[in-house]
Amino acid sequence: QILQAEPHFLADSIRRAFDSKLSRPPHPAFTPAALLARRQILQAACDTLSDPASRADYNRGLVADTLTVPLDKVPGALCLLQEAGQAELVISEGWGLLREQLAKPVKQDLVLVMVLAYVDLSRDAMAMTPPDLVGCCEVLERALKLLQEEGASSLAPDLHAQIDDTLEEITPHCILELLALPLDEEKREEGLVRVRNILWSVGGGGATAIGGGFTREGLMNEAFTRMTSAEQVELFAATPSNIPRESFEVYGVALALIAQAFVDKKPHLIKDADNLLLQLQQTRVEIGFALERGMCSLLVGDLDGCSSWLGIDSENSPYRDPAIIEFIIDNSLPGFCMLLETWLIFPRFRDTQDMHFKLRDYYDDPIVLKYLERMDSPLAAAAAIVKIGTAKSHALQALQKVFRLSVIIMCGSVVVGLLTLVGLKFLPPKMDAKLAEALVRKWQNIKSQALGPEHYLAQLPEVLDGRMLKIWTDRAGEIAQQGWFWEYTLLGVSIDSVTISSDGRRAMVEVTIEEAASEHNDSTYSTKYEMSGWKITEGA
Repeated sequence: QILQAEPHFLADSIRRAFDSKLSRPPHPAFTPAALLARRQILQAACDTLSDPASRADYNRGLVADTLTVPLDKVPGALCLLQEAGQAELVISEGWGLLREQLAKPVKQDLVLVMVLAYVDLSRDAMAMTPPDLVGCCEVLERALKLLQEEGASSLAPDLHAQIDDTLEEITPHCILELLALPLDEEKREEGLVRVRNILWSVGGGGATAIGGGFTREGLMNEAFTRMTSAEQVELFAATPSNIPRESFEVYGVALALIAQAFVDKKPHLIKDADNLLLQLQQTRVEIGFALERGMCSLLVGDLDGCSSWLGIDSENSPYRDPAIIEFIIDNSLPGFCMLLETWLIFPRFRDTQDMHFKLRDYYDDPIVLKYLERMDSPLAAAAAIVKIGTAKSHALQALQKVFRLSVIIMCGSVVVGLLTLVGLKFLPPKMDAKLAEALVRKWQNIKSQALGPEHYLAQLPEVLDGRMLKIWTDRAGEIAQQGWFWEYTLLGVSIDSVTISSDGRRAMVEVTIEEAASEHNDSTYSTKYEMSGWKITEGA
């Protein structure tokens, strides 16, 4: 086995196998004593198997359960066993020997051969179908820990670096695999610990490269789809104060708090969510977050606040969205309840992906009702009507009995706005030159943030879709990983033509753009954008 020869090999083949083994030396970090022992064992094996008489004696002795190896030959013997694919045997014997009082050179040889055996096991794990990422991570981490704890971190720096690089590449994928385990599986807890460790080790900065093709923001977004709302809130709360919160983190946790409020019937969490949205408003003034804050106001019974945030009562409100107002006017009242209950699916969170809520699931709860009563909210009266069964068919019918029509319409407008957060879209307004210019300007603004020093990519889906979104997400991500950035100022946008498809769902816009960059002179160029659902799907 150590010669990697077949049982039927004759003397010439045995000697060729011996020469082949000698031509492939082991890892250069082994001590001369280990290398000598390895050669001596190979020589003894070759001599024994090449001579018919000694080979016959050897074959008769194969029934023995154990083989005694002198201590000075053990590193060489384990080295040959590792080369023969006996990784688990090497590790088992190695741990037993490490408990003994060994000379430093012997101990270093043992550590080295055990680390090589762990690396072999990691390769076996990755060769499985599908690859066992968790198993691979675990054995490589044991190898790294062995090198560090046994004082051998400088023993094989190339091997150490190889293990580090491999762990950096696969650890994010390992974390996602652990988080995807069933919620009640004990091993999943390891994924929650690992995601904290990796996110906190790289600090802040959504575009910071983590490994495995992930930025910090990208890994968080993937991890969050596998975490419950409570787990996301807990991660956010436990993050050390020296790690700045990115806007996308704050926004995600605000939504998680709202989901938690519904799932666990804890309406006080809505206030916490609203406070986070207020922080975002103060730092990201170009976005507004009026729809989200309007929803929070409604859920805690602040009807005036909700109306104000959505611009229902004032045509001059900066938060008023004509498309939402038009939708409210054009659609009948019963549709609002269906839309709200669709939003209550909360697909962003692991614990709510498959839940189907009814309004009464929230308002019929005694804790929620008591909270609304303390807030002196008319919603408490509506919830009470539902509770006693006078409007069993639907919670919205109860709301109709309490509120004037304008309040009910206001409730619907909250729903319409929030549905854009989970992918449901209402009919876009008619495309014209004014709308096309607004969309192009928005794209240029978002592009400048994605390519700028902050590398803020989260807004790209707001204005791009399809192939255009993929191209610019990849491009901006690559620029961020390279540490580059590009700053420019938009000087002007001129719409040259707008061609709308016969069904009114697509448009081709020709535009001339003038911009200035600090490193270059002013530049003017013309381009075409293909738009659908009033996002840009093709163009430059």
